[in-house]
Amino acid sequence: MSRKNISDKEMKALIALSGGVCAFPNCSTQLVEPGNANDSAAFLGEMAHIVGDSHQGPRGAFPMLDDDRNKHTNLLLLCGDHHKIIDSQPRTYSVSVLRRIKEDHEGRIRRATGSTAFPSSITITDEVIHSSLLSVTHLPAAVFTAPCAFHEGQDDQVKQRIHFPDQGNQLIRFILRDGKLYSFHNLKDPNGPFRGVINQKGVETIRSEQLWDDPEGHRRYITLLNRGLYKFAARKQVRFDPLHKRFFFDALVAGKPRQEYYRPLNAKGRSKRNVVWQPMSKATDQPRNYWWHLAVGLNFVRVDKRQWCFSIRPERHLTSDGITPLPPKQIGRRVTSKKARMWNDIYLGEVNFWRDYLSEGSANLVLNFGDQSAVIDTTMLAFDVQWPGIPGDTKPFKNQTYKEDLFSRMEYDEALAGAGIEWRNDDESSEEDE
Repeated sequence: MSRKNISDKEMKALIALSGGVCAFPNCSTQLVEPGNANDSAAFLGEMAHIVGDSHQGPRGAFPMLDDDRNKHTNLLLLCGDHHKIIDSQPRTYSVSVLRRIKEDHEGRIRRATGSTAFPSSITITDEVIHSSLLSVTHLPAAVFTAPCAFHEGQDDQVKQRIHFPDQGNQLIRFILRDGKLYSFHNLKDPNGPFRGVINQKGVETIRSEQLWDDPEGHRRYITLLNRGLYKFAARKQVRFDPLHKRFFFDALVAGKPRQEYYRPLNAKGRSKRNVVWQPMSKATDQPRNYWWHLAVGLNFVRVDKRQWCFSIRPERHLTSDGITPLPPKQIGRRVTSKKARMWNDIYLGEVNFWRDYLSEGSANLVLNFGDQSAVIDTTMLAFDVQWPGIPGDTKPFKNQTYKEDLFSRMEYDEALAGAGIEWRNDDESSEEDE
């Protein structure tokens, strides 16, 4: 790009911070050709914009004040070859990628020269970073297992024999492994949902923490949680796509868009938004030949020995008519383009939509497994940081927490009412058996 809009002050600052070396990873080309008896020194470097100097240039649509686009904080010092590469591949070399390259390179120069301070022109700000993680406050403390006449692949036969309780919000989930049935439901209960499937004389109670520390046990525990999550989402008319391992809204009526209510960020009331729709072409004002579906990756993640989080990863699902999935070769480019334009505030808004929709605006999201429950606090985990910040990114976020009402408090209390597992009988019986 042209240097005409970059002041000498900003150019000198960039060259000094970059050490006169190409910032591209593993390049390190010296960009100053020393002078000799016949000629003066030659500068070979090029000033590459991270956010384009014009809104039409590479990465130029990224939100940034025009006055900040030609400052050294938005520039990379590169050789000609690597300047051409990053501007020819703006999706690969996005704003976030180039900022990381700049930070890593200038950090190496500071360490090599013995300077650890930030340049005086950079202001360090205190900021709160909101994540896409929610805290899991309670998980089932035990998994029950019992001998069963059914084996893997015979889940449908088991489902036909389950006694579903009158209380409809329980998630009756199980897995079949090694001739046994595993469940969060108390299999010792003579009136339990699996009483017609298992041999109750052989019921065992396994502490959850014991399973977490064993690779196979951890997989079985996660499988039970996920199967509960699938059923929970299905009750909210959100389907699971096993091929891509994500949840998505489907069209309730073929060929008809779908909308749902939620509470947006920075808003007091609820709003309606499209969750299944057919986009229109701006050029022709005609419907395109595909449909967008809001989708999301939901995962339970163990982050410490006894600490779990719930991850929300906004995604997209595409179909040809609101029902039939598009072939993979027709999806990649469209989804990549959509994600490339999903800036921080938009991404955070997507996370907020899913946590609000799934929890119905409650302080907690509860997966009810009868005597035990998984409880997720719907407050986004946040972290205090000190960093240079992003110029122009000053949008505030409010209403990050939900207040409990009578009904949500009752659901929370009911979820924990059966959380106590009686271990003493199991311990005593095991000692007697020895």
